Amino acid sequence: MVSIAAGVYMPIITKTSKPVFMQRYPIFFFVLSLIYLQSCEAQKDKSGKVIDTPTTGSIRIMVDEGYEPIIESSIDVYDSIYRQAKITPIYTSEGEAVNAILRDSIQVIIISRKLTDNEMKFFTQRGFTPPVTPIAHDAVAFILNPANTDTVFTTSQMHDILNGKFTKWNQVNPRSKLNDIRVVFDNPLSGTLTYVKDSILAGAALTPNASALKTNAEVIAYVGKNKNAIGIIAANWISDTDDRGVQKFRREIRIADIAKSVGAEGFGPYQAYLATGDYPYKRTIYIINAQARKGLGLGFASFLAGDQGQRIVLKDGLLPAQAPTRLIKATRE
Repeated sequence: MVSIAAGVYMPIITKTSKPVFMQRYPIFFFVLSLIYLQSCEAQKDKSGKVIDTPTTGSIRIMVDEGYEPIIESSIDVYDSIYRQAKITPIYTSEGEAVNAILRDSIQVIIISRKLTDNEMKFFTQRGFTPPVTPIAHDAVAFILNPANTDTVFTTSQMHDILNGKFTKWNQVNPRSKLNDIRVVFDNPLSGTLTYVKDSILAGAALTPNASALKTNAEVIAYVGKNKNAIGIIAANWISDTDDRGVQKFRREIRIADIAKSVGAEGFGPYQAYLATGDYPYKRTIYIINAQARKGLGLGFASFLAGDQGQRIVLKDGLLPAQAPTRLIKATRE
């Protein structure tokens, strides 16, 4: 594990004063400013129901469970600012969220990929293209039981573990005293599993020693109790080191570092190394808004991509998608 507290110095991310995104997309932020200037009094229809606008009304959204920590924080802040707005998140798998938006049973989803061309046809055939807004960059993280002393892997080794070429820990390290490798995912329909199949394995078969539970928290608990396991989770579950729940999780497991080649330095799934590109398994979080009108989905997407939302992303230990960052290298005194 790489940390300043441990005596190993890593870059610290800070924000620059003016986001490049704001410079490139002034109309977007003009719309956002109009949203913020709306009256605090919510408009109501004849029945007394609050009208759905960018800052009022209610909406259900579906979120890949891997991003529950960051979205919970964001909704808490949004609802505290806009008291007439109510966003109800449903934390589920990426596959279920995409199926729901294509069935038109949900209108806003937050997942780790864009819609495919075939999925987008569902909307374009109806004359509508849903806005897809990047809100953060996170990582796929690999976690180990504390009994596992091998905490640095090359991308090649990780590929061989995931495709089943390596099935025992002594194939990774001949001196290992552990037994069969058990690969554990959060959910069979999760974005994490999709990323592993599409980006890491590039279509190759997944090891038969892989299994899926239901949530990222379950994966962390399983790895903490099983010394032969390697868990694959969304880094958001271990990124906010100020959170007591995250602190507890990190005491139960070890976080693997990844090196791009043999003999190269390994890096963990930390904010700074996502910014520098040193950690190889980086991905982007998107909010997809299929509301055809200017409703609460637009308001929440604008908030997440705006200054306040990006500050929450930064605090949560992820990498902002819209706000540029600069790296300050810590030095010893």
